[in-house]
Order: sequence, then structure tokens, then C-alpha cells
Amino acid sequence: MWKAILQGEKIAQGDTIRYQPSSSNLPYQTNVYQVVKTEQHYFEIVIKPDKENTGEYLNRKIVKYIDIGYHLWLEVWAESVQVLSGHPQEKLKAY
Repeated sequence: MWKAILQGEKIAQGDTIRYQPSSSNLPYQTNVYQVVKTEQHYFEIVIKPDKENTGEYLNRKIVKYIDIGYHLWLEVWAESVQVLSGHPQEKLKAY
């Protein structure tokens, strides 16, 4: 499921991100990105390769953490959390 990225939340390399327009007047962006590099104050993303986009001409974009929640509305794909004996387990990532 898609989960909004809150201000101060860190992103990990390999996470899947999508852009959520802040204005309802803008057409919805269907581009899904993959995080390829993380640093303390920013992370880099590329359009996630699919059948039409083979990834040969990837254009990296840099996202500053300070812009999240102010200028950018992003969502991260989060696997559902399993609960066993009342304790949540770590997120499971599909490979």
C-alpha cells in the first residue's frame, strides 16, 4: 500500500516512491520512482524501469528532505506489517 512520507522520515535505497500532486488542478502523475542513492540531507531517484522504459536513459532527480511536506508530496510503497503474538514484525520486502 502507498503511505505518505512525513517530514523527517528517512528513505532507504531501493524504496519505491511516487509523486502525489499537491493541487487537484494538476493531472495525476503516474510515474513511479526507485531510490538509487541516499545521503543525510537528500536522496536520488530514477523512474522505475518497466516494459516500456528499459532504464537505458535514466534521468536522476535529487529530492531534498527539507522539501518533503512543503513543496513535494511523496508516497512510499510499504508492505503490510504482519502481527504475531501482538508484536509487529519487520516489513517484508518483495524481491
